[in-house]
Amino acid sequence: MSTTTASLPTSATSAPRFPLGPLLLLSLAVFVTVTAESLPAGLLPEMVQGLETDPLGVGLLISVWALTVIVTSIPLARATARFDRRLVAGGALVFFAIANAATAFAPTYEAAVATRIAAGVAHGLFWAIVIVYATSLLAPSHLGRGLALVTAGGTLATLAGLPAATLIAQLFSWRWAFGVLAAIAFALAVTIIIRLPRRLPEPALRPAGRPRGADASLGPIVLFAAASLVFALGQFATFTYVRPLLEVSAGVPEAQVPLLLLAYGAAGLAGVAIAGPLADRWPRASIVVILVGLAVAFGILTFAADSPLVYVALAAWGVAIGAFFPLQSALLMRIATDRTRTLASAGTVVTFNIGIAVGPWLGDLVGGAAQPTGATALSGGAVLVSLVLVVVAVSRGRRRYAA
Repeated sequence: MSTTTASLPTSATSAPRFPLGPLLLLSLAVFVTVTAESLPAGLLPEMVQGLETDPLGVGLLISVWALTVIVTSIPLARATARFDRRLVAGGALVFFAIANAATAFAPTYEAAVATRIAAGVAHGLFWAIVIVYATSLLAPSHLGRGLALVTAGGTLATLAGLPAATLIAQLFSWRWAFGVLAAIAFALAVTIIIRLPRRLPEPALRPAGRPRGADASLGPIVLFAAASLVFALGQFATFTYVRPLLEVSAGVPEAQVPLLLLAYGAAGLAGVAIAGPLADRWPRASIVVILVGLAVAFGILTFAADSPLVYVALAAWGVAIGAFFPLQSALLMRIATDRTRTLASAGTVVTFNIGIAVGPWLGDLVGGAAQPTGATALSGGAVLVSLVLVVVAVSRGRRRYAA
């Protein structure tokens, strides 16, 4: 079956088996794209030398990517909204692979900037469609677990993808790191196009006698997008300065910092793991608890960073970061209609990237590396704002889904 309904896909409902293979493919594709997004950070010394630039120039290769995603995601999502979602996801990955291969062969810094812009375009479109496509493969009872599996690829990219690419660069060349990612992305694109099922969006049906107007899910979608922006702002206002937070504010010995960051990442994976079952059983309560827990964690990091509670706060922070996106995605896909689902996904990608871009600047403005507790206080307030926005969004959209 190739179409979806206005709510959740009947095609998935009629085949209630959990589509593990397709979801693993999509999760691996997420892993590759997120790894490539932050790759210059892990290859900074090698790229500085190879492209004859400076650290700021390499850092801008990440910034230009994020800016491209912000500008292009929604227009591209709208332009491709009527096409088979499998082909859109696969086509975006093909373009992504070509752009990263071009980065691997970039002769100059200016050429690398151009190829990063091209890769950012593909990344934005892929992320705008991957959650929507995964949703179309899932029965409603599997939605939370399925989306948690897909988004787990992003968490693994931070824990394993970036370190692995850095190792390749150290052993061979930074160009090899981009080349390997390009080859994997192309293989995934071909597999997705050939092996995964078609999904054509069904035209939205209008009840007889009801005037044409704005979709009722647009209000909650806008609120979720705003919550995503504020959440990302709070995350990166503090995480950018996590090393001075641990070393200066918490007084953690420098040798322990890598171990604590590894534990933070492991907590993030735990958050992803628990988010799936929670999203399928208690979606609204779970996201509220996660955000409240994160606000408390930032409160501890602000007022009691030099106490043993810092370890509890760091673990709670990691769990919340891992769980938030799957929980929000599951709620958003249940609330959105087929007419607005792609826009909802693209909008969240855009606002999250805006938060990524603005968060470090605001964190520096209130203290940054010199006074990290100023950033944690800002982050705690941002999480509380995000909590209010999520509660209002769920309240307005609760008639769109069954809890």
